[in-house]
Amino acid sequence: MKTRIKPDINDLLERSRELLEQSALSQVSTSSPLHHSIAYHLSTPGSLARSKLSLSASSALNLTTDESVRLAAAVESLHNASLIQDDLQDRDAIRRGKVAVWKKFGPDLAINATDLMLSSAFALAASAGGGEAAFALVNTMHQAVAKTLEGQTKDLSHEGLQRLEDAVAVAKEKSGPLFSLSLELPLVLSGHDEYLGVAREVGAAFGIGYQIFDDIQDRELDRAAGDRFNLALMIESVLSEGSCFKTAEQLAHHYLDQAATSAASLPNDCAALLREKCMDLLMKLELEAA
Repeated sequence: MKTRIKPDINDLLERSRELLEQSALSQVSTSSPLHHSIAYHLSTPGSLARSKLSLSASSALNLTTDESVRLAAAVESLHNASLIQDDLQDRDAIRRGKVAVWKKFGPDLAINATDLMLSSAFALAASAGGGEAAFALVNTMHQAVAKTLEGQTKDLSHEGLQRLEDAVAVAKEKSGPLFSLSLELPLVLSGHDEYLGVAREVGAAFGIGYQIFDDIQDRELDRAAGDRFNLALMIESVLSEGSCFKTAEQLAHHYLDQAATSAASLPNDCAALLREKCMDLLMKLELEAA
């Protein structure tokens, strides 16, 4: 019996990046400002965390290389669309160490770039499976987009938040759905729909913990700059004396531990990479607290 050799994840990441860019730009003239703006944004890819999670899950669930790459590209396209839109709405001028799309090309072009990358994300997801599978993938994507936008809407009006639950909901709905989607799409295409609820719980918990951890790193700089959008500062402002959590670090630890525990119940250990990321972040929190 032949042993199946799984492709290197770095090779798959590069293939998914190429597919993402091809899908987003193939229908747009190379001389178009829209083409330039998207190519400019994609030239600095970021951590590719969601692509990596998706590829790892797809591999564990025995999807084909082509299916795996298409799902990873779909998730990453959706993530990049959300970044362009977030920067515009928050008026953040810098993204990944360079001028944000809205600042360099203008708000109107940033809106068009967001729309095109959203459309591309759905096309990529549908192309990974035919018939009913394509519909299920697109519907799963739609639910993730709706949740993400709900979280972004709450984030834009967070000045009125008075409770810890409200602050946590912002991270859960804004960051969680796309991490969850990295697991959901491979689960759907491999026929494991019964685990979607667990995947969403895992993504929600990880999204909260990950976002708080990320903002903890920028907390002091943002405090000095008066940044109203730092989640760690926002959470600390609503922590009550009766809460079992006294700091943003404790809350991040709680949700990262919860995500790691729940991830272990998914089939074929398909969330192994997410569990490893949780353990890494938990270790960093402990080292910083020491």
